[in-house]
Amino acid sequence: MLLTAPRLPAWSVLAGTVAAAGLTGFALLRFPHGLDDPAAPIFVVALCALLVLYLALAASALRRPRVGRGLGALVGLAAGAAWSVEIWAGGPAMLDRPVERAVGATFALLAVALTVAAGVLAGVRQRDAAAAVRGGLFAGLASGVVTFCFIVAMTLTTTGVLATRADYRQQFASGHSHAPDIATFLVTDALAAGVSHLVINLVLGLVGAGLGALTAIGLRGQPATVDAQPERAGGVRG
Repeated sequence: MLLTAPRLPAWSVLAGTVAAAGLTGFALLRFPHGLDDPAAPIFVVALCALLVLYLALAASALRRPRVGRGLGALVGLAAGAAWSVEIWAGGPAMLDRPVERAVGATFALLAVALTVAAGVLAGVRQRDAAAAVRGGLFAGLASGVVTFCFIVAMTLTTTGVLATRADYRQQFASGHSHAPDIATFLVTDALAAGVSHLVINLVLGLVGAGLGALTAIGLRGQPATVDAQPERAGGVRG
């Protein structure tokens, strides 16, 4: 579906970004003392800037649908799912430590590989550097919003379980957090981790975009795997 509906990738990222903003607002209303941290203003400004950037890129793609975004968004969703498994394994899954590390490392590496691969795949399919850039960009955007929404929603719904983990209790007891209780600490930590993923996932997507563009340039003159369609605003594939 994402590969055949020209505007669906942009709508998906737009909806995910709005959901991320909504989850942030709910979390801060539910745990307002998270804003007592001296670093909170920097966090809020950074998050708002990132959400505006994601919204602007999605809105721009809505106006001009182009080849490559559908593939990128699809791969980005898969990468976001892999990040989600890694986060779940290190949180409410309560796995044995060796299993937790093995699952977390495996799915983190898978998420990185998928995000970087999106731009390369788009470049190989279309033999077009611009399509590769769009594919990599949308892989980063899609995986970023999926991961952000998952980590915040997961933390809000499993705070009681997470609060029983010895590592989180030790971090809270260390005194580095200004949160008045462990639930506030966990939620603000999840928001900070979500912001990090908005940046990291987008950077990974752009790295793949660059590699894909180089690959597409190197493959020019060879027949494309998928016939590239003229980049018109209507009726373009993914």
